[in-house]
Amino acid sequence: MKELIIIVYKINVEGQNRSTVEQMISNLHSAYSLTDDNELKENYIIREMWLPVEQQSDIQVIYPVPRYTTSPEINDLVEEISNRIKEDPTNTLSQHWKKLVRELKLRKINEQS
Repeated sequence: MKELIIIVYKINVEGQNRSTVEQMISNLHSAYSLTDDNELKENYIIREMWLPVEQQSDIQVIYPVPRYTTSPEINDLVEEISNRIKEDPTNTLSQHWKKLVRELKLRKINEQS
């Protein structure tokens, strides 16, 4: 049985016109959407919401509740990593993080096989 994942992408569109926002969301969707990720689609139903907002951008998994909330140490580590990624002016940490997540996902799939 597949599990459900709901992800909300909040995109700061302050000062942008409608066509620019539509193009920006389209570009972000093609670059970051997980709905076409074949490894994830095997075990999960993925629903994404792309919300234009006039405040700080962020991404949040709203369902399922992350498992790390039961461990304060892991929760602190996730928060620290997230803050460092947000503060990285070169965006290098974000790229390394994406590679790491991909590698962990592939390892998990290989372990299940």
